[in-house]
Amino acid sequence: MPRVLKLITPLFFSLFALSSCKDDQKPAPEPLVTPVSRPDTVRLKPVPAEGASTFIVTEGVVNWLGKRTIGNRHTGTIKVAGGELKVNQGRLLSGKVTLDMNSIAVENMKDPGAKADLESHLKDSDFFDVKTYPNGEFAFEEVLPSNTPEFNWIISGKLTLKGKTEQVNIPVKMTITEDELTAESANFVINRTKWGINFQSGMLGTVKNKIIEDIVPLSLTVTAKKK
Repeated sequence: MPRVLKLITPLFFSLFALSSCKDDQKPAPEPLVTPVSRPDTVRLKPVPAEGASTFIVTEGVVNWLGKRTIGNRHTGTIKVAGGELKVNQGRLLSGKVTLDMNSIAVENMKDPGAKADLESHLKDSDFFDVKTYPNGEFAFEEVLPSNTPEFNWIISGKLTLKGKTEQVNIPVKMTITEDELTAESANFVINRTKWGINFQSGMLGTVKNKIIEDIVPLSLTVTAKKK
C-alpha cells in the first residue's frame, strides 16, 4: 500500500518562528485543527487518464505556524500562484500547484515595522531565499481515497522548496463538480531541514532558547475552475 503520511500529525509550521524578529505583544493563537489519526484508505475502481479535463487553479493559500522551542510563535500565509489539475469522471488524477514564495506574510504581528522585518527575514537566504527561488511547487500523480472523517483523499507527491524536492502526503477534504474543484487540507507537517532550511535548528547545536523547531505544521486550500 502507498506510503501514507509521516507528516500529518504534529501540526502546523514550526519553521517561521524565526530569529531576528521582534516578539509581538500578544501570543499567536494555537492552530484550530486537532491531529488526525492514521487514515483508512479504501479501494476504488481506477479512472483512466485518457479523456481527463484540465482544471486551472484560480486561488489558494498555505497557512503556516512557526515557533521556537521556548518562546514566541508566529502564524502566516503563502499565496498559491496557480496550477493545473487533471480530473476525469469526477476524480482528481494528477496535477501541480505553484506557490508564490514572495508572498510570505506574517499574520499575527501588530507592529508594522516588526512584521516587515520578520517577512524580510523569511525571504532571505536564512530561510527561503526568494530572490533565487521565487516559486515553490507541489506536483503529484497519486490520489488515494480515504474514509477518514477529517478528509476523504490523500494527495501524494513531491514538494519543491528552495531548489530541493521531497515526498509529501497531504490529506484533503475535496469536492468536485462539473466546473469546479475545491480542496481544503487537514493539518500536515514537514521537516524544514529536508529542504535545506537549517537556520537555528536544534540539529546544529543551537542553544535551547534560540532553537526554532524543525517540524513545521501547514494547511492548504485550493480552488480550481474547469478550463
